[in-house]
Amino acid sequence: MNTTEPASLSTGAMASEHAQKVYGSPPQSELRLVLLGRIGAGKSTVVKTILGRDKFRSEGVTCVKKQGEVAGRTVIIVDTPGWDSVKHTSKHIQEEIKNSVILCPPGPHALLLVVPMGDQLSSSARKAIQYHIELLSVRAWKYTMVLFVSDAEEKCTYNEQNQMLERANSILVKCGERHFHFEVGNSTTQVTELLKKIDAMVAENYEDFFIPQVYYELLESKIPREVTELIRMSEDRVSRLEQRYKRELKEKDEQLSKYREAEKATEMLKRTDSSKWLPPDMNTETQERTGMQKGKTDQQTVALQAIKQGYREEALSVVQHYVKPLMVIITSVLGALIGAVAGAQHGTLGACVGIPVGIVVAVLGSYAVRGAATAARDVPGTVSVKGPAVQNRDEGKPFYISSPSAFNKDQ
Repeated sequence: MNTTEPASLSTGAMASEHAQKVYGSPPQSELRLVLLGRIGAGKSTVVKTILGRDKFRSEGVTCVKKQGEVAGRTVIIVDTPGWDSVKHTSKHIQEEIKNSVILCPPGPHALLLVVPMGDQLSSSARKAIQYHIELLSVRAWKYTMVLFVSDAEEKCTYNEQNQMLERANSILVKCGERHFHFEVGNSTTQVTELLKKIDAMVAENYEDFFIPQVYYELLESKIPREVTELIRMSEDRVSRLEQRYKRELKEKDEQLSKYREAEKATEMLKRTDSSKWLPPDMNTETQERTGMQKGKTDQQTVALQAIKQGYREEALSVVQHYVKPLMVIITSVLGALIGAVAGAQHGTLGACVGIPVGIVVAVLGSYAVRGAATAARDVPGTVSVKGPAVQNRDEGKPFYISSPSAFNKDQ
């Protein structure tokens, strides 16, 4: 048995004006909705909130049609009996769900799937939703919007809403990600926003409505096969374009999000690198900790510079010990050559005398090189640590060289 109960709610004509500005055409003067959901989902409460009625009969086993004036236009809502599970839904309930779309001819603009906020949406619950929605037809997903319902007094946190969306992801994918969080008890604002959302969906469907399957099959049988194929190809193309647009939009959103995160990380890095970037309201403890870290880094830098300076001085010392003997050798060889050339002026005998002289000078030069190398190896190189660092070193604790002058060469 189907009944009609009138209702009224005056929330102004803002929804109509908004839809006309955004979508280029005025919203439907008559809006037809069908509510679907499990037993106890809160469908009757949603109807009461939209139409502004305080009393409704309890949920039964038949569809109930209600009508009222909302935002300056007629709103017709068909409340369907709730389901339990795929196995336990009776044939009668299934037939009532199928016939619900016939009660608002020529067909509903939107199918609102009512899901309580916080519902766990187990695998069996998701299967039940898919099964009962597709009792109407697979085409029903194109006109379906998920309505997450909660009490206005029990505010849901941002994390709770995200978790709910994750659990309902498979359902949201089927209905094109269309969903709305409806807070019962905040009727004036929520009803207006919900009507805007439904108007947007109607605009996406080119102001089309869901045609009951019995009528759809009848129309298909009357339309030539060629025309039906063209319609199917056109719908497939539109669907692909919509998916491509949504995918590109999602990629742009992700790129924008990564860019903002990179900017934030860069700003934080600048603040960490220099104390002048510290926020003015940073507490004293954080400032002291940052100062100690900076001081420790400065000490390590100074110590490294001191060690480099010590190695540089030691290298210069070794070079000096080796260069001097090398110069002696070069000088001796040159002296021998000069002696040979000079002796040649006095004949062969002079040249012969000059060559031994050169050899003797070279031997003496090699002895000089050995002595210089031995002297260079015997010179010790040590690092002298002064001040408080001595105590830290003796106790086995880390210590830092305060300045390059602390690095000394013991001669």
